[in-house]
Amino acid sequence: MTKRELIKELIKRNITISFAESCTGGELSATLTKVPGVSSIFQVGLVTYSDKAKVNLLGVKEETILEHGVVSEEVAYEMSTGLAERSKADISISTTGNAGPTKGDLTKDVGVVYVGITKDGYTNVYHLELFGSRIENIKAITDFVYERIEELI
Repeated sequence: MTKRELIKELIKRNITISFAESCTGGELSATLTKVPGVSSIFQVGLVTYSDKAKVNLLGVKEETILEHGVVSEEVAYEMSTGLAERSKADISISTTGNAGPTKGDLTKDVGVVYVGITKDGYTNVYHLELFGSRIENIKAITDFVYERIEELI
């Protein structure tokens, strides 16, 4: 199913969705909002690029960032669960990673990405290792997320 078809299916089924994006910089939200009628299911799209935004808007603990780094399974988990608590969406998704070409989190290699997905009170975090350019990596993350959404519905 194409992304457009998937989004139309979310609308048809009235499945609400929210995003907390870091390394994707709003691409997930932009993809969603290209489809007419999406306002009925799109709860929230946050670009929480800075550590401070993750803490203040999503409830990520500063200790988690200090202990594990901003690009980590733990931060992706807290971003997704914090978003789910705040947005009340059926599906809440977070992204954090080093899209490239340089490292935002110096402890993780370029291409290391974590995607958190919360649905029905359960959160799963996926670890990706990508090897493309910044644009290619963002596209790969976006494709990966929309494939996971399709599996959830």
